[in-house]
Amino acid sequence: MKGEEVVEGIFNKYTFPFNYYVLFNLNLSSDGYFQIDALVISQHYLLILESKNIIGELSFERNPFCLKRKLGNGQLDIFESPEVQLDRNIKMLQRWLSKRSLNIPIIGAVVLSTMKSEIVKPPISHTIMYPSNIPNFIWEQPRDNAFMTAEQLEELRISLLLDHNDYYPYPMCRTWGIDVNDLIKGVRCTECNWMGMKRIIRNWQCPNCLHQNKEAHVSAIKEWFMLVGDEMTNNDCRNFLQLEMSQTANRLMHGMELKSVGFGKSTKYKMERGMLDKILE
Repeated sequence: MKGEEVVEGIFNKYTFPFNYYVLFNLNLSSDGYFQIDALVISQHYLLILESKNIIGELSFERNPFCLKRKLGNGQLDIFESPEVQLDRNIKMLQRWLSKRSLNIPIIGAVVLSTMKSEIVKPPISHTIMYPSNIPNFIWEQPRDNAFMTAEQLEELRISLLLDHNDYYPYPMCRTWGIDVNDLIKGVRCTECNWMGMKRIIRNWQCPNCLHQNKEAHVSAIKEWFMLVGDEMTNNDCRNFLQLEMSQTANRLMHGMELKSVGFGKSTKYKMERGMLDKILE
């Protein structure tokens, strides 16, 4: 289950003794686009919840800010720091509110959707928690001051929904100025997350844990469209999945719901936008 769905499940299960609304997957614009996984709005404060579905030992580093993840097999991955993402969203939401002459305290927290993650070094500036901690966190927040009336709260909810837009960030390398050459190529193991599954007879096998999965390439191809380009050629597929045979690449792309354009060696494949909107777990 995706992190956002786990958080949404908590709010379906619990209620709180004050006026509030919860908005999910908001795409807003304020001197640039920003996306909020879950936003709790009340008369007392706004709460941004940044969901992460990352397994392994997690270290929130500074100088520079980053998130280091170590898996059981020793593999080390580095991601953008959720602290930085949360700070950016808080500042951009503050500017969004300021343009509408609203001044409301904004707090934030990082939510780890899986218990398979272990915090080795926690963040300094923001709370980090599992979904089960969300109700207690909200109950403990002070509600001494009301910065809006109930009517203004409803107006804020409507304004946020009206300003929500279907921002389309793909391909992300182009949007965020990421060098394609810096991407790690290969097919990630669906069992242990090792990068570099090997193609065997009509199957994928992980050299680290020996797990096999016939559909392991699907996530990698989706990632290519999300990160790199609008169209994929046979050569693109072989290069990104680290395949040798062009026939194998053709067979894998034909087996997915991709739209083909052209013929023979000039054939290019496109992925429907709806498939990309289903963010990978």
